[in-house]
Amino acid sequence: MNGSWINVLLSCISIAVGIASGMRRVDSYAGYQVWRVVPSSNDQLKKLVNIGQEAELDFWRQPSTAGSPATFMVRPDQRSLLDTKLNDIGLEDYKIDLSDVQAVIADQMEANANVRKASRSAQRTVSTFDYSVYHPPSEVYEWMNMVVQEYNETATKHQIGVTYEGRPIYALTFKRASTQARPKIFIDALIHCREWITTASVIFMLKEMLTNPKYSHMMEDVDWYFVPMLNVDGYQETWTGDRLWRKTRSTGPSAECVGTDGNRNWDAFWSIVPGSSSDPCSSIYHGPTPASESEVRNLANYVLSFGDGYFDAYISTHSAAQMILYPYIYKENVTSKDDQALHEAAKLMSDAVRAVHGKEYVYGRGSTTIYPASATTTDWTYEVAKIVQSHTYELRDTGEYGHLLPPEQIIPNGEEYLEGIRALKDYVLQNFSG
Repeated sequence: MNGSWINVLLSCISIAVGIASGMRRVDSYAGYQVWRVVPSSNDQLKKLVNIGQEAELDFWRQPSTAGSPATFMVRPDQRSLLDTKLNDIGLEDYKIDLSDVQAVIADQMEANANVRKASRSAQRTVSTFDYSVYHPPSEVYEWMNMVVQEYNETATKHQIGVTYEGRPIYALTFKRASTQARPKIFIDALIHCREWITTASVIFMLKEMLTNPKYSHMMEDVDWYFVPMLNVDGYQETWTGDRLWRKTRSTGPSAECVGTDGNRNWDAFWSIVPGSSSDPCSSIYHGPTPASESEVRNLANYVLSFGDGYFDAYISTHSAAQMILYPYIYKENVTSKDDQALHEAAKLMSDAVRAVHGKEYVYGRGSTTIYPASATTTDWTYEVAKIVQSHTYELRDTGEYGHLLPPEQIIPNGEEYLEGIRALKDYVLQNFSG
């Protein structure tokens, strides 16, 4: 079995799956489980792909190669039949990573609520803000206000637009007063709103850069641009409704299914299949037109307002796979002219991440390292905005908890991410010509 064949199948999976991750709102995940299997041969891999399509499984870690684990969420009504199907193909030794998804969600919500309630009794600053728990949109907004108030000499908050439901989208910029040209790096988070670790890691990383002397040079060396919370509507939904919602909240051609996958909506290689879907009920629905989503359109306009190639690097933050991906992502066997430079930077970042807590981040061209996906942020920033060092970070983990990463992993994950970004900063600085 060659890589091309596998990736076509994986793309078919990504089109078929997603009932619980954005097709329709789910009020409770009681009885849902997360299973882990390890196909030992290409034949088993092919059969697992077929099962995924038939059962419309929500893969938290995609099946990629023989010997690598795949994890997926299982509805209560699927268990018996799926158990039979896995046994039939010799995958009877599957492991249940999460026995009740709703119980994990409830425990996390309760723990977060208790810690946040305790921390709000004291006056909060950037330094004392609790970075060990997840925070809802209102508190992320509050944190951004604290940053610009306490660091007003270098920090600025810009409203770059509003979401579909009218919530503001903010960018934080950090610039030192200087006549000397410096590199410029842009980082976004939470285009997929169920990926809470993305915003949590970005604000932790920023805090370290502002308050920890070990990382103060990062603010000195580079001008920084951050959008810590892009899909605010969807994020609010994950706090008050469907915890595993993925898409935006825009209405479209389907009254039953709302939202678009923001990471399939960019005006670069839009609507290419496999890699996205024209079905409004799909979790990877690409939207009715390129940049139809307010969140994508406003971010794109903001980036382009600075001019082509203005930024020296752009990172779009996702989870959960522990990967660093670079263009092109939309189609297999399409190599960019900057492939070597992208590979060099990705390796440096992966090495830096591994040195912190030993976590392995696989790196490479997105289409072959994970699967083809069209109209992604990273392909757009590279192809349209002309930003050479364009990467997607897939943070922790590799499927065990997936999008329900425990709060105790926020800071370790943030520490890894910070070192990876520092390695990118050093690479960009070393190659900066002004």
